[in-house]
Amino acid sequence: MAESINPNQAKRLLNHFIDTNRMLQDAGQSPVAIGLTGQHGIGKTDIVEQVAKERNMGFVKLSLHELEEVGDLVGYPVKEYRIINKETNKGVWVAADMLESVNDAKWKKTPKSRMAYAKPAWVPEFNENGTILLLDDYARSSQMLVQATMGLIKEGKYVSWSLPKYTTVVLTANPDNGEFNVCSLDSAQKTRFADYNLEFEIDSWAKWAEAANIDSRAINFALSYSQDLFYEKNGVTIACPRSYVTFVKAISSIKDWKKDLALILLISKGCFDDKDNAVGTIFTTFVKNGYDKLISPKDVFMQSWDTVQWKLKKAIYGEGDDFSDYNAAIASMMSTRLVNWLNVYFNTKGYESKPIVERLTELFNSHLFSEDLMFHIIKTSISNHPQQLAKLMQNPEITQKIVL
Repeated sequence: MAESINPNQAKRLLNHFIDTNRMLQDAGQSPVAIGLTGQHGIGKTDIVEQVAKERNMGFVKLSLHELEEVGDLVGYPVKEYRIINKETNKGVWVAADMLESVNDAKWKKTPKSRMAYAKPAWVPEFNENGTILLLDDYARSSQMLVQATMGLIKEGKYVSWSLPKYTTVVLTANPDNGEFNVCSLDSAQKTRFADYNLEFEIDSWAKWAEAANIDSRAINFALSYSQDLFYEKNGVTIACPRSYVTFVKAISSIKDWKKDLALILLISKGCFDDKDNAVGTIFTTFVKNGYDKLISPKDVFMQSWDTVQWKLKKAIYGEGDDFSDYNAAIASMMSTRLVNWLNVYFNTKGYESKPIVERLTELFNSHLFSEDLMFHIIKTSISNHPQQLAKLMQNPEITQKIVL
């Protein structure tokens, strides 16, 4: 398999394949399917759904491991008869049980018949923006089902029926590395689609979490301890994004984490494959340090500047009166949150640019963030939203920093 890609690269590839498939099908050629192979719970399915939603596409998800028979996937055999349109002299095939309802004044019945496959109920209607057909957990299905999908993957059709035009087939699977109960794909199957190895990346997850309205405290925890939670150490990975989100949902009703810490630690035991409850230990440290009380990025932009300035100073420099005790980790985490929140905000109806420009200017002048982090916040935000933040570039000090 080729070199691994991250979630952002996966989204870019999906969009490319969708656009390319549209061009290919307009030219009368078969589309190209794309596969995403990776560890469980890293967001393979979520990425595909997100792309479909962003493009206003049709979306059909088939979990192949839940299907028992090939007919559930491709439809069941049905006898069809050929009828001819008397005006155009063009023929179509109709199912035998529909033959009696054919208008004899318009159609001429013929003795020609065939055995075909009825189009399954899951096949979507045509969508001008295109459709994504997601074959989820592809390699967890039986070999018979895998074989049955080969025509869908390569040509977008199965014997007597076809997927609607502008459909892109996407396959997700766990790797065939002995860790998962998956079937091996032979070379003929593998060459029918472009396959990519997807790996988890905390920055991409944090962007998704911001858009998915995940608890702000939970995003802080994930960013602060990502290496301990999501990445392998001594052959062990404590959490995957899916199990972590399950944990976050399970504690979402708890308003004060410090007061109910014992309950949270008990909940964590059932959410992670972690005999030593390392997540609980890390979580305890996070809460005792007060990091669950950090100001949210929304409040940074929406609360009064005096309040924000005080809360940010307390978070980044501690309880001291001076600016000597700089916490680089908290500052870095906060800068990431601010950039990601702005991405969500500017994609929301009714956003206002003026207060955001004013607040970014106040942050720039406050020197609460180190120069390199402030540069990252300003430049990344302007790059992502040039029209919304155009007035920010009218500040000569900011312009000078960005240009340099």
